[in-house]
Amino acid sequence: MLWFFVLLIAGLAFLVLAGDFLVRGAVGAALKLGVSRILASVLIVGFGTSAPEMLVATDAALSGAPGLAMGNIVGSNIANVLLVLGAPALFFALSTRGQGLLRSTVFTALATIAWLVLTPVLGLTPLIGVIFIAALILYIVGSLLMPPGGDPNALVSDEVDDEPPGWVKTALFIALGVVGLPLGSHLAITGALGLSELWGWQSELVGLTLLAIGTSLPEFAAAMAAAFRKDEDMVFGNVVGSNMFNILGAGGIVALFGPFTLPPIFERFDHWFMAGAFLVVFVTVLMRRR
Repeated sequence: MLWFFVLLIAGLAFLVLAGDFLVRGAVGAALKLGVSRILASVLIVGFGTSAPEMLVATDAALSGAPGLAMGNIVGSNIANVLLVLGAPALFFALSTRGQGLLRSTVFTALATIAWLVLTPVLGLTPLIGVIFIAALILYIVGSLLMPPGGDPNALVSDEVDDEPPGWVKTALFIALGVVGLPLGSHLAITGALGLSELWGWQSELVGLTLLAIGTSLPEFAAAMAAAFRKDEDMVFGNVVGSNMFNILGAGGIVALFGPFTLPPIFERFDHWFMAGAFLVVFVTVLMRRR
């Protein structure tokens, strides 16, 4: 049992570190090649920070454990709201008046509803995957063409504000990210499946708990750091954006390898819990309450 725990923890550590390396390296390369900071922020940072969930979901689907992939998506969305958003709120009152927050929250709510309605009836099919990924691309393009409040700088993240590293360091970051992400996802999936077999748990239950919390740790660390910097917009934006990418990005990628049937455990409890958690965020943002 200890060996499977070691594999899981090592895999999650690789995912966290490799995801950060890949984002920094890709942003540095993009800026050196003349790509705008806005485009680098929305596309590279947005996808890069969600890469752990996407790779874990893909690896799980290819390993014949789609329930683990679905559990990771649903569990991560629950952890994002109740842990990543809840923990900073224990220390600081968080504002919900950030530019573009209402729009992104509404879009993520629509994505959540689509997941809740479509997956129990149709499961995850390649057609659903195409629809999810197309919707994500549409949102990204819309954000670039019509940025929040008409201010393109509102889309620029902290990583893009930094001075890009030299080419050698940039290449090293990209190499570490490209190698570390798939290695981390494979180790995490192997450990998670090993624990599920050892304990007699369904694979989706491990995805909903251990794997979901583990892949939410990067968002948790970023949210706590942002809260202590009084950067409240980033805390909410981090959670809402991560939930959107989990459903439309990771969910869309898994669906492309389908069709997969939704395990009954989700319909009985977990989907409703995910919906209720995000409903709290949606109502709070809609009412502009702290």
